[in-house]
Amino acid sequence: MSWIKDLYTIYQKLDASGFEDVKKEIVKAHLNGCSGGGIYYLVLQQLVMIKKDKAQAYEAIKGEVESIIQYSRFN
Repeated sequence: MSWIKDLYTIYQKLDASGFEDVKKEIVKAHLNGCSGGGIYYLVLQQLVMIKKDKAQAYEAIKGEVESIIQYSRFN
């Protein structure tokens, strides 16, 4: 599965869970990337920060975050 599909699932889950501020942080990283690789890198950085600093939000999106992290290991 493409990492971008996981990203859109993350957006939906964050909306449904009431973590709009966390979603905005990821969207900002998403929009600031200048290319496919740049977008991925910035989004990945943001997700790792959420994993470390925002446990409740991370729990809502844990599966997708780990899938995106795994994507970097194989590509």
